[in-house]
Amino acid sequence: MKRRQLIELVGAGLIALPLPAAGQAPPLARIAVLSELPLKNPVAASSRQIFSNVLQQNGWIEGRNLVFIDRPVEGRRERYPVFADELIALNPNVIVTIGSEATAAARDRTSTIPIVMIGPGDPVGAGFVSRLARPGGNVTGVSSQLNDLLAKKLQIVKELRPSASLVAMIWRPDNEAERLAKPILEAAAQGLGLTIEAIPVTTDAELAAALSALSKVPPDALIVSAAPPATLHGQQIAAFAIEHRVLTVAPYPHMVQAGLLMSFGPHGEEMTRRAAAITVKILNGTKPAGIPVEQPTAFDMVLNLKTAKALGLTVPAALLARVDEVIE
Repeated sequence: MKRRQLIELVGAGLIALPLPAAGQAPPLARIAVLSELPLKNPVAASSRQIFSNVLQQNGWIEGRNLVFIDRPVEGRRERYPVFADELIALNPNVIVTIGSEATAAARDRTSTIPIVMIGPGDPVGAGFVSRLARPGGNVTGVSSQLNDLLAKKLQIVKELRPSASLVAMIWRPDNEAERLAKPILEAAAQGLGLTIEAIPVTTDAELAAALSALSKVPPDALIVSAAPPATLHGQQIAAFAIEHRVLTVAPYPHMVQAGLLMSFGPHGEEMTRRAAAITVKILNGTKPAGIPVEQPTAFDMVLNLKTAKALGLTVPAALLARVDEVIE
């Protein structure tokens, strides 16, 4: 069998690599990736390229001494445990998990294979690690600190619309990160004189029903969930928001590109690079238990000016000066 055919079969999860015989090249290191988005998605493709570049700079080159094994769930969360089982059965060197649901699925099924998580907002609160400085188990990675940013998002809403009183929140009750975020947002809202209307959404049909219900008594603003299905339907949410003059705060810049008003969160490229650097350490023999969970140091505020105009908003100069990217 040719080397390229072998790589393709391993990547498809059809076979595991055997141990080399004497005189043969060592087997390829395997990085399993459990994620939401497939590589055909531009955001996922860009992240993979950044991740691969960091590995390559440190001597780990795809096709030479490294292979990726991808399992994207593509909006079907019931696939997380199934795909986690598949990946663990292949005994990879590292499992990279994107988001809290992927991390929980992998963590629940192995305590020995190293897991590098990217994105959970509260890894300690979710039980992924015992401490950020010293995780103590097989999980480490990069936290998004999204839960820590919730109060700031509400403050931005008040800057844009000082008269705001009602803020809706689309959230996933079956997602650990979302469950942790809800009381934090409610407490922050109380301090700003805001009322939170929390609407659980787990399916596409529930998202459509939620938007329909909100159209009857539109809130002043809508905080959008950082989990599917909301993250997969930015255009649908944007159309609702523009029609009903609702401010929207998205978790990710790509949703602002889709028409939502703004996003505020950690710099995705920085998180990916730092997760890749942690993966390099593990491939080189460092145990995850002693690798601190890193937190983002760079944050981006992205504003869709076209959407702001459609909402009839005048963006305060002080806020506009803090925006990192303006979409015209």
